[in-house]
Amino acid sequence: MDTLELNAFPAVAANATSTLTTSELVDKTLHALVFELGGTTFNKTHISNIRVRVDGKDIIDGITGAQLLDLNEYDGITDVTDYLILPFGDPTANTFRGKHLGDIDFSIYRHPIEIEVAIGAATAPTLKVYARAFSVGKVDLNAGFSPVEAASFRALVRSVIQTSAAVTRQSVGVSIGSSAGARLRRVSMFHANLTSVDFRKGSLVKQDDISAALNNAIGVFAGRVNQSGLYPLDFVVNGDQGESEMTVKPDGTPWNLKLAITTSNADTITAFSDILTTHPQL
Repeated sequence: MDTLELNAFPAVAANATSTLTTSELVDKTLHALVFELGGTTFNKTHISNIRVRVDGKDIIDGITGAQLLDLNEYDGITDVTDYLILPFGDPTANTFRGKHLGDIDFSIYRHPIEIEVAIGAATAPTLKVYARAFSVGKVDLNAGFSPVEAASFRALVRSVIQTSAAVTRQSVGVSIGSSAGARLRRVSMFHANLTSVDFRKGSLVKQDDISAALNNAIGVFAGRVNQSGLYPLDFVVNGDQGESEMTVKPDGTPWNLKLAITTSNADTITAFSDILTTHPQL
């Protein structure tokens, strides 16, 4: 895998959004973006939004630097000062194929990538971005990717859930894209008062009103690192990408996915559906 410094952001400043549009990754397979933060004072907490867009559709949007850091640290990716990684593949997966299932194949999507970083009250910030990428498409990695898998990539779809008081098993909705067919890896919920989560797929019970404490323990058993204020409804907790939840049945009809939450008080929950999808499904 190669490490490539992408073109410079045309402008980087505090209280502004830095935007880079580049075709440098066309015909390559993107595994991760690595942001290098420099200047007098500029760290992950100063990033209020990261947005990645390809051919008119957002792959990532609405995630802060601190939230992305929490997702990475939950996966066991240790924080490194002045650097923030945005993985599309999963470096914690159990196989080479699993590690790169979420990579973006720009030999299929032969379009520029748009990268936006909204910077808050930093002081004289500087910003560079690097790509960890293969020089060929996913099929040419000889990992056995089918055409659909080669076209699939990781996306984070943001939803906001609000409760005005404590609730018990209240049904809520989270977005998984605009059309059926995505595979759901995880729903990462940033919260203040979430105490348990129930998830059902049709008549199948997948998460039986599991408390935050028990959910954290299961994560620890699987080698994950708990983060304060984060409840991960994690179907790939063991690193097996094949355990991601199919959102359609074999006959192509959508599953009825039912997510219910219990809270100890009013809450505003920012949820990120971590999905494997294709561009038309976003």
